[in-house]
Amino acid sequence: MLNSLIHGEDLFEILIEGANPYADGPLSEGEQSRLKGAGLDLSALDALAIGRVVKGGRGVWALAGDRLVMLGYRYRDSVDTLARRDITHIESETGRYGETVRLNTSQGSWSMYAVDAARAGQLVQLLGQARMAPH
Repeated sequence: MLNSLIHGEDLFEILIEGANPYADGPLSEGEQSRLKGAGLDLSALDALAIGRVVKGGRGVWALAGDRLVMLGYRYRDSVDTLARRDITHIESETGRYGETVRLNTSQGSWSMYAVDAARAGQLVQLLGQARMAPH
């Protein structure tokens, strides 16, 4: 219930619009700060996806070089980093509220829904290419 109160307005807009109106928008100052704190140069990102995390709020996945930084997956201000080489599967699927992006590693599974289709496609394509490249 608390989650609904915190994120209710954003979720309501997604339900009414049938898509996430913020999925192709800019990063907040807090998100920019957390990505910079993770060592990313925001002007040199390979891909960026913004969506929603199940039972959570806004999620951001930023791909730069050999790593993927995920914001908001475990809790609102969390920052998680995955090495590209650790990703064993990546996919995108069109759903009721936009694209759902899923990835697997030996550490577990991650997903985000209501992602902009173009951003999801770019992320999946780049991560898929990295998986197929010889190591």
